[in-house]
Amino acid sequence: MKFSRIFFSMLIGLLTSLFLAVTFFHFSDFPSLIDRLFLVLVPALAFSILFHQTFPSISAWTRSVQNRIAILEYLFSFLVTLNLTYGAIGFLREILRTPFGMFLFAVTFMTIGTTLGYFLVQRAAESVRTGFLSKPINVILALSLPIFWVALIINASQYQSMFTIETILVPPTWIPLFILTAFASAILSLFLIPRYSSLITHYSLFTIHHLPGIYAAIFFFLIELIISRSLNHPALDKNTVLFEADAGPWMTILASPDGAMINRSVHPLSLIIIRPLIRLVSGMMGEHYALGGMLVVSAVAGLCVFMTWLFVKRATNSSTYAFIFAILLGSTATHLLFGSLAENYIFGTAALIFFFLLIQSNETRFSVLVPAGLLLFGITITNIAQGVIGLFFNKFGFKRLVQYSVLVLSLGILLTISTSILYPNTQTLFFVPEDIAFEFNFVSSSEGTLSDPIRLSEPQSIIRKLNVVSRSFLLYGAVGPQILEVISEKPPCPTIDLKTFDVRTGKLASYKGFSNLPLVLWLALLAGAFFMFVKNIRKSQHASLMLGLLGVLGFNFLMHLFYGTELFLYTPYWIYAFVLFISLALSDFAERHWFQWVLTVIVFVLMVNNFGFIFNILRALAPFYAAVTQT
Repeated sequence: MKFSRIFFSMLIGLLTSLFLAVTFFHFSDFPSLIDRLFLVLVPALAFSILFHQTFPSISAWTRSVQNRIAILEYLFSFLVTLNLTYGAIGFLREILRTPFGMFLFAVTFMTIGTTLGYFLVQRAAESVRTGFLSKPINVILALSLPIFWVALIINASQYQSMFTIETILVPPTWIPLFILTAFASAILSLFLIPRYSSLITHYSLFTIHHLPGIYAAIFFFLIELIISRSLNHPALDKNTVLFEADAGPWMTILASPDGAMINRSVHPLSLIIIRPLIRLVSGMMGEHYALGGMLVVSAVAGLCVFMTWLFVKRATNSSTYAFIFAILLGSTATHLLFGSLAENYIFGTAALIFFFLLIQSNETRFSVLVPAGLLLFGITITNIAQGVIGLFFNKFGFKRLVQYSVLVLSLGILLTISTSILYPNTQTLFFVPEDIAFEFNFVSSSEGTLSDPIRLSEPQSIIRKLNVVSRSFLLYGAVGPQILEVISEKPPCPTIDLKTFDVRTGKLASYKGFSNLPLVLWLALLAGAFFMFVKNIRKSQHASLMLGLLGVLGFNFLMHLFYGTELFLYTPYWIYAFVLFISLALSDFAERHWFQWVLTVIVFVLMVNNFGFIFNILRALAPFYAAVTQT
């Protein structure tokens, strides 16, 4: 026993010393054999002695760990955390900068991640035996998200001007230290798990109940982060326009230390609602502030997915049904795109879903509803109408509704004034006629304006506009079409403008080949939902919520008959309502296994189509991004 202990201690000491000498101390640069021997053998002796003396304690601790920790579950947690940390270090390497910075980040992230992950893996293992993951459909849905994520990484890495695989790889020079850090983190987590597992279990009831929704949210955060890293590029300020979004300027407005002018009165509180949140994260990124913007936008997109899970789970008490609709929202074309672009649309979507969660929970306190209404109003002023409509159909009372509206508008005016004081000369005022007059460019049909609205005196105009709005409203936001690629010669270089509607030619984005399948399935799902709504309206417990969501949809449809040209830009503000409405209208079938499989097929077909939609966007943009990179 003594000999084996000595031999084992010496072997571990020698291997450790040799690894350190080769990796960190440039073993091959020492010309003298004596120097090389001393470089390896002296530390090896020190390591051997220390290991020999601590062997009884290590052995006792190892036996204790084996008795108190499930090794397979621990290894799974460690390996998942290891892979996520590896990618995170690659993503943040410009921020971490030095090996020491990488070490601090990795040891913290991996220790905490492995410890918490062990608890989650235990819950998942229990779920496989008797819970959520005991149903094959849930396992298939859960596996689809990492597959979608990996496919996006492979797809994006084809376009070197937008995304390289090195973006999520640890730099080669840091690999040895990363390995040592991973080993140290594994040991630290083994110390923490037995001591804090009871506390984690005690304070984690919410996590246990909503683990599938959290899982979906995390994976959509990762999915959006890959798309965000690919799309948010300096070219957005120079030679590319994505569905008329102002993603380039908004990244500067929201994330840059210096900020920039909004010059739009319809986003009155963005600078005091969204910018502080993004700056909190971007401030840690230093000169690479755009990474902070990408992280926050992607996280809010994941939050929308989780809130959808929460809404549907509350309504039906069916975890599988809620999981399907959470993935459905995340897989829509509008969510994949605007959940990754540095714009304000995804924040508006999150505020709208949150407001309907409050309505669903029968919230009536002004102390809660007024701040929530200010979120809606402050991000985009027209969204306050969605909140008012939702409250109206849910029996809020006319008098209280007027009080609520007056309070929100009054506080909105005061906060807008405060914003203009804090950020002077950066935005116009929505309550000054001259300042809001710019928005009439989107509703006027005079020469040189930005829109082509409906003209009630011209039948052809009515037919054309109904066609444009109906396609954008019912189809494009959910099922990504074949995008229009409009190229113009603008200095300093050619510009590409991706559209779903070209107002100059009247051309609309269409569906070809495989994309017709998700289109038909989506329309069938919509038709079924409306049929069940009409059939059950008198007896459904969700009638008020569904009427509120239909009111929101009607408001958006009517407004965009007169406002806007590239209506795909506004789809985040109503696709969420379609998803929530469908989930409520078809809730009678929530626990029917055959219907869950039907919904799963629809989700998968939609996911494949919208993967192609994002692929087409990346393919179209890649040469233009490359042109900016080279200049």
